[in-house]
Amino acid sequence: MKQQIFIDDIHEYDYELIEENRHILYYSNGEQWNSKVKNFVSCSIIDNGNDLRVRFDHDNQFILDYAQAERLFVLLKLSIQSAKYEIGTKTLL
Repeated sequence: MKQQIFIDDIHEYDYELIEENRHILYYSNGEQWNSKVKNFVSCSIIDNGNDLRVRFDHDNQFILDYAQAERLFVLLKLSIQSAKYEIGTKTLL
């Protein structure tokens, strides 16, 4: 089931967890996005038990070990402190 991601009260992305190890972030259908990217995959992470495989849009994937991912997480949280993030459940029609 997709969940809505709100950043500063704007529905920016949809999130889906597939098979407990594949995390997918989609661009929302919001008016802030160009029609070419609406509802398309923005970023995905596959956790294969050894490392994280990350892909943005249609770029090549890159691989982070868990220690690298943790350090990146810390820096991202510190650098984007002011944003308010919320997760909601999206009802599909």
